[in-house]
Order: sequence, then C-alpha cells, then structure tokens
Amino acid sequence: MVNVEIRNEQDGQPFQAGSAASVRFLAEVRAWAERNEFNQIVFWRDGEKLWVQLDDERLNYWMPEHLLERGQKEDVEMQLDYARGAHHRSAAGYQKFDK
Repeated sequence: MVNVEIRNEQDGQPFQAGSAASVRFLAEVRAWAERNEFNQIVFWRDGEKLWVQLDDERLNYWMPEHLLERGQKEDVEMQLDYARGAHHRSAAGYQKFDK
C-alpha cells in the first residue's frame, strides 16, 4: 500500500487534513502513486505551497495548496505528472539546472 502524507515544512510534524475534499485529494494521490509505482508520496506544507517528495527524493517542485481543498481530479493528476517529470529530470542529473 502506498504511504501518502502531508507534513509541515517547519517542524516535520504531520498535518491533519480532515475535510471530505482533502480525504478525496489523498485518495486520488494514492491511486496515482499506485498506477505510477511509487511507494511513498510526502507533501511538505510551506505557506501556500505543497512541496513534493516522491519515494525518498524531495523535489524542487511544488503544488498549490488550494488543490488540497478545491482540486479537481484532473488538476491533481496533472500536477503529479509534472512532479514525475521533475523526478525524471533529477534522476537524469538535470536538478542542478532547475534551481
């Protein structure tokens, strides 16, 4: 099973997102991760940004926090696809150019 978490950037503590919309968001992320063979996705919450970590790699990529409450499935999947692209760029050694 895929582990999906939201953590606060400043202290690393878990962020409890309990609304129906955020539960749906986490379910959509979990389904996307399973289809794309990721074991863990962590969102690091920093202001209005959710910095993305795929498996053990924290990316130089963020999603707008409003997706947590108001994101449509297509928007969430699109953002995760972009994050996957950033993950591939990082694996290919291009992360130094992305900063």
